[in-house]
Amino acid sequence: MRPKLILTDLDGTLLRDDKSLSPANRQALERAAAQGAQVVIATGRFYEGIPVELRDLPFLRYFILMNGAKAYDRAEDKVLYRAELDMAAAERVFDLLEPLDASMDCYQNDRGLIDRKYYDRLDYYIPDLEARKLARRTRTPLDNFREEIRTGGKTVQKIQIYTPHLELRPKVMEMLNRELPQLVLSISMPYNLEVNAPGATKGEALLALCRALSVDPAETVAFGDGTNDRTMLRCAGVGVAMANAAPETRAEADLVAPSNQEDGVAQVLSQWFGA
Repeated sequence: MRPKLILTDLDGTLLRDDKSLSPANRQALERAAAQGAQVVIATGRFYEGIPVELRDLPFLRYFILMNGAKAYDRAEDKVLYRAELDMAAAERVFDLLEPLDASMDCYQNDRGLIDRKYYDRLDYYIPDLEARKLARRTRTPLDNFREEIRTGGKTVQKIQIYTPHLELRPKVMEMLNRELPQLVLSISMPYNLEVNAPGATKGEALLALCRALSVDPAETVAFGDGTNDRTMLRCAGVGVAMANAAPETRAEADLVAPSNQEDGVAQVLSQWFGA
């Protein structure tokens, strides 16, 4: 059955490792949209962090952002789903992370914010070049990070951590699971760890979007690679993991596509929408 809704992650899935959108993947999305499918970007990024070349595609209307913290209808400038961290939980995460050899930043009010002391040392905290370039483009450094977050509102949309030494990441996950077991932890890029509120998953946002559009989840296909994509692949009618996906994500998938470097999204979509 040809899917009515196509959901695709960006980093490691639709985009190549250099964060570019290949001509093949772009053309595949255009063909699907021309044949009546609704294409949805489902990403850990906030809206302004999505590459302009993607945001400029005229057929894109719906976006799942920040791992499901927000589902957004661009045409009506309307939030369809929201699940954010309350300030008490965010403050507790910040307190736990502060002593560690790791950077932390957050999304609040659809902006990426980071303490300047981390921003000035991104070369250390984010060894992966493309992830580091993305962080530089999408984070605003603050001189009084904690104070400005407190005055910025009552919630935080997502917290992100980078551990320059990977052996620290599972220890951070263990600590957060012990101290704040209700939070959602996931990994989407080398060296990172993402912290979301309960309910802030791509799977929950997919289901909310299906309800808003009166689409049966069985009529959806979802593409992903990171552990933040697992719930989305599980909830979709067809869950597609990239060949480069995390083992836990591949375990949730109905099929495995070629890697993001091989235009795997385009190759799978060609089965329904031609090549």
